[in-house]
This record gives sequence, C-alpha cells and structure tokens, in this order.
Amino acid sequence: MFHVIALSLALTGPVPVAIERSVQERMGNVRVSIIEMTRTGERCRRATVRECDALVAFPEPGSRLGRPVRFILVAGGTRVGSVVTRLDVSGSAVISNRAIPRGENIEADGIEVVETELRGMLLDRLPTMTEVVGAQARRDLRAGEILTTAAVRVAPIVKSGDEVRVSVSTGAIQVTGVGRASGSGHVGDLIRVLLPSSRRGLTARITGPGSVEIVR
Repeated sequence: MFHVIALSLALTGPVPVAIERSVQERMGNVRVSIIEMTRTGERCRRATVRECDALVAFPEPGSRLGRPVRFILVAGGTRVGSVVTRLDVSGSAVISNRAIPRGENIEADGIEVVETELRGMLLDRLPTMTEVVGAQARRDLRAGEILTTAAVRVAPIVKSGDEVRVSVSTGAIQVTGVGRASGSGHVGDLIRVLLPSSRRGLTARITGPGSVEIVR
C-alpha cells in the first residue's frame, strides 16, 4: 500500500538555500524566510535531499505566496525529491494610492513604492515604478493594492526581433556580443536569443533594456 511520507526538515543546508535562490530568481531582490519545511514522497531519501550539493528547486506551476508551496528538487538533472514549505517573502512593491478604474493609464501621482510583506501573488517578478507609470490597468484596482503584471499591462522591455546585447560568463571571464531576441519579456524573464554564429537559439535571462545573459 502506498503511504505519503511527511517529515520535518531542518531550515538550514542546501535545500533552503536552493529554495531561497529559486524564489529570488523569479521575483528579484526579495527577502525570503522559510517558516516550515516538510519532505513528502517515498522517493525522497534523507541523505540525498539534505546533503546533496548543487540542488535546484522548482516551484509547482501556479504556486502563490501565503499558501504552502511545493518545490521539486533536482540535482544533476535528476529529480531527487520534493518539499512543501511555508514562506515569508517581503520586498519593494508598487502600490496604488487610490482606486484606479480598469483601462485607465496609471500616472506617477497614483502610485508609490513601499516595503511590504508579499502575499497572495504568484512567484513572479513585480513591476518597478518606471514600468508601471504609463501602464494600463487590466481591471479595477483598489487603493493600497500591490500592482503585479496580472493587474497592469506593462510593456516588455525586450521585444521579439529586437537586437540585444548578449553576455556570457565563464568563471571570472565575461564575453559580450550582439544577438536577436526570439521572445519578449521583462527583467528576469527567460527568452530565446539567436546569435549570428549559431542557427540554434540559446536560453537567456533579460537583465535590462536591450540586455540579456545566457543561462548555462
């Protein structure tokens, strides 16, 4: 008979480090505190999960802050287990300081930046003040609401077909060149980039307007 195993794990070591890195890669410069972490599933061996270096943690699609989040743990390209966590995440966020009706373009005097606890939102990067100003409200916004890309229509800083500055890091050496974006997005998003020397697209992370870094 199949039994689900649920064991509490220590909040130190490679697993919490991998989870914190995973959240920050998706949300940007946020502060992550793991309140509780349990191991689930019969395939998850204590030694593998707690002692393995170079762990990578992937949240399940649709995961939201303020609820238990399941992370799949991968090492060397192989799944080695999963954990369920309760997280406290905080950071800078743009909020509306008045009610904004759907379809209205957002002005600078209608928003402000605050340091706050982040709850109820997907593990996605929050738009900056610069990105929000001039953006359009996708729906009616409440006063004091944290603005996400689900709430406001933010223009991508890199568009498909744009020429982009491409950087590749190998240890302490960084090489730069020029490529062409084969996708659109914002800072932190992953897109495909075509290089003149290769017909095969490479995966890159958007680092700024017209700039990407190859993900290896």
